[in-house]
Amino acid sequence: MPVPFWAGRYIGLPFEDHGRSRSGLDCWGLARLVLSEQFGIALPSFAAEYRRTTDTGKISDLILREIPAWQFVAAGEESLGDIIILRQRGAPMHVGIVLGDQRMLHIEQGIDSAIEAYSGPCWKDRVFGFFRYRKELAPSSPSPSGGGRGEGL
Repeated sequence: MPVPFWAGRYIGLPFEDHGRSRSGLDCWGLARLVLSEQFGIALPSFAAEYRRTTDTGKISDLILREIPAWQFVAAGEESLGDIIILRQRGAPMHVGIVLGDQRMLHIEQGIDSAIEAYSGPCWKDRVFGFFRYRKELAPSSPSPSGGGRGEGL
């Protein structure tokens, strides 16, 4: 599957810790923006649940806590709009959006948003897993920050 034409609208967006708008995004902010604009999926912010994107423990715990709201997708079965979770510093703490053709849209501190191959040498050994949003699997109880957890990772 080729990379969708709309992906170009998300290339080159600047990184910002806790960023949740086109003026600055962290990896979750970018995933949240794309899933909202392209797939109509509204996800919680979680910005108040960690201090910085380098907070390995908090972010990893948050990801692991929220995984039950998502359906695991076997490698090779991932498709457009799935979330890819990647390890950094040995922990699952980075996310991207699957675009197809083993490519993802993501953003990191120090780089603007970009499309990269997750099968390439930089990422292939860091793939934690692929996950698909499934509203019926999402818990409906509110998170401690007051946001609804009923909308996913």
